[in-house]
Amino acid sequence: MHDLGGKKEYFGPIERPSSEPVFHATWEGRVFGIATFLQSVFGPNFDAFRAVMERLPRDQYVGPYYQRWLAVLEQTMRPFLDGDRTVARIKVVGTARILGFAMRRRTMPRFINGWVMPRVVGGAKASKQAPGFRVGDAVRVRTERSAGHTRQPAYVTGRLGTVTAHRGAAVFADRHAESGSKSPEHLYTVAFDGDELWGDSAEPNTEIRIELFEPYLERA
Repeated sequence: MHDLGGKKEYFGPIERPSSEPVFHATWEGRVFGIATFLQSVFGPNFDAFRAVMERLPRDQYVGPYYQRWLAVLEQTMRPFLDGDRTVARIKVVGTARILGFAMRRRTMPRFINGWVMPRVVGGAKASKQAPGFRVGDAVRVRTERSAGHTRQPAYVTGRLGTVTAHRGAAVFADRHAESGSKSPEHLYTVAFDGDELWGDSAEPNTEIRIELFEPYLERA
């Protein structure tokens, strides 16, 4: 977990072993497959999935990566397992048949890849509102952060930056995690000088560029 809604107080040095495998053990691959499949059937959306993860007890949160996935999966699936299992089975079997048909094809039709899948799993979404900022605008990241899930990094909170690109609009993660709403907000790339973020300890001539939603920004 990185500093986008994650628990900064749990952070430490990042260990990057050489030749690290995709999965360290068989169970990790199974958790990945089960979570990806069941999430497409029952939810929650991935932003809500992250929000549940951020509320895990410390011993689970700082454990292996897919241990966190498993803990979230157990929590989110419990209502279905405790409720009407017939309905759950129908959804699983139906989705499995659809995915099985798709996976037997060498390639998916172009309209599926170009139009259907981006709308099913993608975050890009047209907005009826005009963008509030333009390239070159000086902005400040708002000083408050959402109490729930957020994609606003703590280390840029309250800092000054410059808009370098407008990325269109996308599903606003904070709102999506809380209510499931897919109402979009404009998304920008904002450049920050290293000195602005870390002061005298910054490496010389460092610039960090981060994509931020419009509600995180205010005019400087």
